[in-house]
Amino acid sequence: MKRKMKKKKPKKIFDPSDIKAAEKSAEYLIRYRMRSEKELLWKLKEKGFSDEIILELIEKLKKYKLINDKIFAYHFAYDKLTLSKKGPLIIQMELRKLGVDEYLIQDTLIQLKNEINIYEIAFELGKKYYEKNNDLIKTKNFLYKKGFEQSTINYVIADIQ
Repeated sequence: MKRKMKKKKPKKIFDPSDIKAAEKSAEYLIRYRMRSEKELLWKLKEKGFSDEIILELIEKLKKYKLINDKIFAYHFAYDKLTLSKKGPLIIQMELRKLGVDEYLIQDTLIQLKNEINIYEIAFELGKKYYEKNNDLIKTKNFLYKKGFEQSTINYVIADIQ
């Protein structure tokens, strides 16, 4: 029996100086989810737009407040912490990969630590994992892999015992 190969759609080739096409691409990317300034720059470069067009477009988007790294970092980190239950260390790493400046990452994490009880999230995950596996070392490793800080993990392990 032969398997049918899916045909890949050919990538659209853009005129590097076409500002309208760049705007349309940026609009599509932003509509899907918020983006950091550098992430948007990388995506548009990948599509073949010229540096001048990209920088002009990014300034325009910043002017209209469609991209803002501070707001992006906060919402991204908040969602990862509350919905995906990822710890601050993983969130920090992911924000770095998306091109967010280090000072914004640190400010965001400090703000979230003041707003959200990270210990409760770690405790909830740790307790559930421990009930399933009955092994404190595995639970500790699990929380570490989820990106929680060592001090938080130690408190969680102490409270689970």
